[in-house]
Amino acid sequence: MQEILKRAYSYASDYLDQGIVADYIPELGKEDRNNLAGVLIDKDKEIYKIGLHDYKFSIQSISKIAIYLCVLETCGFEEIKRYVGVKPTSKPFNSIIELELSNKRIPVNPFINAGAIVCTSLLQKKYGKDTFDVILNKLMLLTDNENLDYSNSIFNSEKKTSYANRALANLMLSHNIISRELDIDEFLDSYFKSCSVMVSTLDLAKMSYALSEDGINYSGKSVLSFENARIIRTLMATCGTYDYSGEFAMRIGVPAKSGVGGGIVTAFINKFGLATYCPGLDSHGNSYCGMRFLNSVSDDLNLKIY
Repeated sequence: MQEILKRAYSYASDYLDQGIVADYIPELGKEDRNNLAGVLIDKDKEIYKIGLHDYKFSIQSISKIAIYLCVLETCGFEEIKRYVGVKPTSKPFNSIIELELSNKRIPVNPFINAGAIVCTSLLQKKYGKDTFDVILNKLMLLTDNENLDYSNSIFNSEKKTSYANRALANLMLSHNIISRELDIDEFLDSYFKSCSVMVSTLDLAKMSYALSEDGINYSGKSVLSFENARIIRTLMATCGTYDYSGEFAMRIGVPAKSGVGGGIVTAFINKFGLATYCPGLDSHGNSYCGMRFLNSVSDDLNLKIY
């Protein structure tokens, strides 16, 4: 396994001059695009690491997994479908046009920004000021790390530059997709804090393990139901890498969820955990080198599920 990681790391390293850090969030613009890491957990729970596996970076859109899980557990799948769909997108993750053209003006899936904002508003309606703590607790259980917390500097940076996200939220408020009884700043703060949670590649590999083991985390604790794990894996396969999801499925062939912080978390069926990190992004918002790292591992271990 370690040799497989070494080959993947070497292959991905050849592309470190490619990709652009997410400098539209000023704090993320400070990241070094040469940072690269990968972690694999096998079926015997042995952990294999390479690169900056302990380096902390912001989870960003990978937090949408936890947000949607919390909504599933609070509202149930059929209720959520009134507010957010489960269709793949052909538009960028922060597209306003996608929202305008979608059926009933609801977000097409929970893994784009509009969908995650709606899901956070549903949690805000239920949990109020405790909403972020509910999401953070779910992330702690998935990653088997009770010490997770958010970065205040990244949170403030996201909040100050949240023009597109505020446009999406206001548009959905105008269409009554989000309850007008809610304070927009409160549920957006919960969303921005969730995106600003700091994780390592090892944390994401343990999240991958929990999703792959039908909700049993690395310590052996049940942290989500079998059915919700299946729903999340399916959404990761069809929607997890935004408008690149179709090509990702062909090239790498595993369910995955990316974030503009540079992380990518994968999921399997009773196999293991696998995650990678590199902050240089492609035009779709996915880690450029991270995808190549996963491509190499997927080829070596014959992981493609299609």
